[in-house]
Parts: sequence; C-alpha cells; structure tokens
Amino acid sequence: MGVALYPALIDAGWQVRCMSRDPARAQKRWPERDWVAGDVGDAAACERALEGCEAALYLVHGMGEGGDYHEREVEAARTFASAAGRAGVQRIVYLGGVAPGGEGGSEHLRSRRDVGEALRAGPVTTVELRASMIVGHGSLSWLMVRDLAARLPFMVLPTWLKSRTQPVAVSDVLRALVSALTIEVTESTWFDIPGPETLSGKEILERSAEVMGLGRPSMVEVPLLTPRLSSLWVRFVTRAEWSVAREVVVGLTEDLLAADERFWELAGHPPRVPFAEAARRALAAEQPEGPMPGPWGVVERARRRDPLSKLALASVLLWMVAAACTHLVGIWTALGVIAVVLGATAWARDPQARPSLQPSAGRLLLGVAAGGVMIVATYLLYPVFTRVAPFLAQDTAALYAAFRAAPPVLATLLLLPVILGEELVWRGVVQRALTERWGAWLGCVSAALLYALAHAPLGSPVLAMAALLCGFAWGALRLASRTLVPALVAHILWDLFVLLFLPLDAR
Repeated sequence: MGVALYPALIDAGWQVRCMSRDPARAQKRWPERDWVAGDVGDAAACERALEGCEAALYLVHGMGEGGDYHEREVEAARTFASAAGRAGVQRIVYLGGVAPGGEGGSEHLRSRRDVGEALRAGPVTTVELRASMIVGHGSLSWLMVRDLAARLPFMVLPTWLKSRTQPVAVSDVLRALVSALTIEVTESTWFDIPGPETLSGKEILERSAEVMGLGRPSMVEVPLLTPRLSSLWVRFVTRAEWSVAREVVVGLTEDLLAADERFWELAGHPPRVPFAEAARRALAAEQPEGPMPGPWGVVERARRRDPLSKLALASVLLWMVAAACTHLVGIWTALGVIAVVLGATAWARDPQARPSLQPSAGRLLLGVAAGGVMIVATYLLYPVFTRVAPFLAQDTAALYAAFRAAPPVLATLLLLPVILGEELVWRGVVQRALTERWGAWLGCVSAALLYALAHAPLGSPVLAMAALLCGFAWGALRLASRTLVPALVAHILWDLFVLLFLPLDAR
C-alpha cells in the first residue's frame, strides 16, 4: 500500500518521508524518494524519523511473522504512538481492517483491531480507517482471489463462503488515506471505508473469473471443509504463504460489514469503484510483470486461450473420455458418436469449417492419389509389422470383430459422417490450433501425436499406430492444400478399403 500511496500524497501537495528498516536497499529501488531508517518497535529510531513531520501514516502489518505477532504488533503500535507524540506529530492515520463482532474472527483481524485501539489510545489524534477486502495489485486478499479464479475452472467450496463483505478498490483506499490526513475530527476515532457492493466470497470468485473472460467456474459446496483444510488448498493453488492463507481464510468465516458509510460523506469522496472495475484495474496493473512463470502459469494461459484453442482442448479431452468408455458401449459406437457430436460442434462454432470443405478438381485428385498411396502402403507394410510383432494380428482381428458387431448397413452409412467429424475436429480444429501456435510442421506432428494419444485408452496398439501414421499423412494433406478436402477424400478411401473392401484380417 505504501508504494501506491506515495504518488497520491505527492499529488495532494505533501512532502513525503519514507521509513524503512533497510533504507539503503529501498533507495536503490526508489531513488527519488526521501528515505530514513526506522523500526516501529524502536522508540528512539521512530522519534528521529518523525522529527519535523506533521502527520504519519501507519501501514505496518506483521501477519505471518511468527505465532506471537499479535502481541508484538500491539506493543509496536504503542511505541510508535508515544514516539510520534514526543516528535510533535499532529495526526496518525492507520489502515486497519473491518472488525469482527465480539471476539470472533481470525487472529489477524483481532490484531488489526487491537493495533488501532493502541494507536488511538496514544497522545496523537489518530484516524483509523477499516477496510475489508482491498481489490488491487499487491493486495494479499486480492492475490488469493485472483489466483483461485484464474486457475480453477472447478472449485470445492466451504459453505461459509456465503459470508459477506464489502470489497473496496485500492484507488478508493488511497483517496481515503489522503483525505484522513486533513479531515476534521476533535479526537481519535475510527471509520469504516466500505466498497459500494456487498458480496459473498462465492460471488467475488465468480465475478473475478468473469472479468478475466473465463466465465463462472463450477462450484460445489462441501460443509465439512474446515478453515484449516481450506487454507491448505488455498496455499497449494495460490501464491500466498500457508500461515497467511490460514489467517485470511479464517477471517472469511463470518460477515465483515461496515457499521456505516459516514467517512465517505465527511470526506466528500467521489463515486466509489465497483468490484468488476476494480478487478479489471488490478489485472491491468500486473501486465508489465509479464507472463506468469511455472506450471500454474501454463494453466492460466491455457484457460485464457482463444476460442479455437479452447475448442481444440475440449475436443481432445472429450475424445479421450469417449475412448475410455468403449468397454461400456463398444469401440466403434463410442468413437462414432463422439466424432459426429464433436464434428457438428466444430461445424457450428469454427468459422473456417465450411470454407475448408470447398471442393475443386485439383483437391479431389490430390485426395484420390494420396488415398491410393496410403492403401498400397498399408497392404505392403502390414505383413511386415505382423511378422515382427505377431500380437498385432490378434489386435487387428479384435478391432474387426468389434466393427462387425454393428449391423453392416448401419456401419457403412455412418462411416461418412464419422470420417467427416474426425477431419473437422482433428485436422480442422486441433491441428490448426497447434500450427497457429507452433508453426506448420511442428503443429502437424503434434496433432498426429495427440490423435494417437486420444486413442490410447482403448489399449489397441494397432489403432494407436494407425492413428499416428494416418494422422500425420492426413495432416500433411491439410497443410499442402490448406483445406480439408484432400485429407477427407484420402480418409474415406482408406477406410472403405481397409474396413470394408479388403479387410486386413482376411489376407
């Protein structure tokens, strides 16, 4: 908060002195600022740092710095308040948190409340501002929300995430802090600074995902998910330390609502920023840092990909699910249904599907020629492979038996729409998404490997090998012609000969 507050104070006409335990290090990062050494627990150092200052902003919070941070924070606040009085400071402004009712809430929230009380009990007039969740780049609570929303399309949530809060934009908090330096008060006091909306934790996660363009995540409430268990999975998914995540999560177990909104009226504050806009600003502020590194960065980029990449990813995953279910309905039924369904989806959602199927004499001839070469190669290579690995012949016989289990007329009639669906999905969507990202031939090879991998759950080495080799051949035709027509024609001819006219198990 201090980093963002400095320019706001300068804009308001204040001369600013910054206190740090390591001013030399801070000076290297922000050389234009006036730095002085000090520690809130060192009375003499605080008094020297505050000498000549009219006001002080107390933004210290030690959550996570050992289990006894509550007592240390309160004692440091008393030390600072006394030093400020001796240095002649006229006002202290402290940024705390919305106080829980009674002795409830987390140690983190109780500590912030008690620090405010210690400062207000000192000799200097103190204005304490209490915010709930601050939405902005650098805010810990926003970091946790941002990471959860960006990384998880499906969430298991505790029922207490129905608890409500009033998130406030960091820009509003900055204005409030600057205003609190000059607002007219006769004695030390505190004010809540709520945001303009009251939202549950669940709603905050949903809206954050929507702002990121990810749509609302699927959520399931689990009443037995305790705050401790919740903090463990929050720590795993987000960048927050476990001790910090635990304190924040415990603080979410009850409503954190403002007592009133009188501060905004006293300060004459402009309209407050709604949550969605605050989230958009926070996301924009992190852009200069570049792409997120590590495995979670890969997950985030995958979730934010363009519609074509999302369609490709969904198609591959659904195809693998269908392949894993073949023991229930049979190989050709499962693969046939998924090919038709995904092909129809690609036809409806991919704007390049229809143009890619425009025929021409040259494209048709290329497909016939390529199909002929593939058929000849299949009949020449199959005996070689089965001689080297005899089990391939048994696997081939099992595939043909499964295919013939369906009524012959039905299998023949469905062959065309199934092949069309396969080409629309694998060469039309998956391969194009990969080539746009990785280049023509690397994308083609990757698509063929995925095509084989998607058939791996069937446990058929023959089918996986055929998918790899044929997938590469059909992919190469897609690249050479920039349409699906040659690949579609070659695919139809190859399937007709290998499955119907001259089956390999009859040789």
